Amino acid sequence: MTQHETPSPRRAWLKKAFVISVAAATLPKLAFGDSKAAVHYQDHPVPGKMCGMCRFFIAHGATSPGKGMMGSGMSGMKACQDGSCQVVAGEISPMGYCTLYSPLA
Repeated sequence: MTQHETPSPRRAWLKKAFVISVAAATLPKLAFGDSKAAVHYQDHPVPGKMCGMCRFFIAHGATSPGKGMMGSGMSGMKACQDGSCQVVAGEISPMGYCTLYSPLA
């Protein structure tokens, strides 16, 4: 057999690594749909659960998720402004809620 007939272990590993990385980047979007409708987003909270207290919420002006409204370093009206989400597309109200809610640790 020649080298060209069977892939080298390194080449096979690189191919698997590539496929896994593409799947990892794609599957969350397929699972969550990235749409508000797919996750039953609403612009009002349910008791004890709201986007501003979710680990996926990115407060207005924040550079990273998971700080919520209180941990974003914002005060007053800035803390109440719409932000964004790691898993749901579009503007997200800190007072909103969806089925992907995950409390801050």
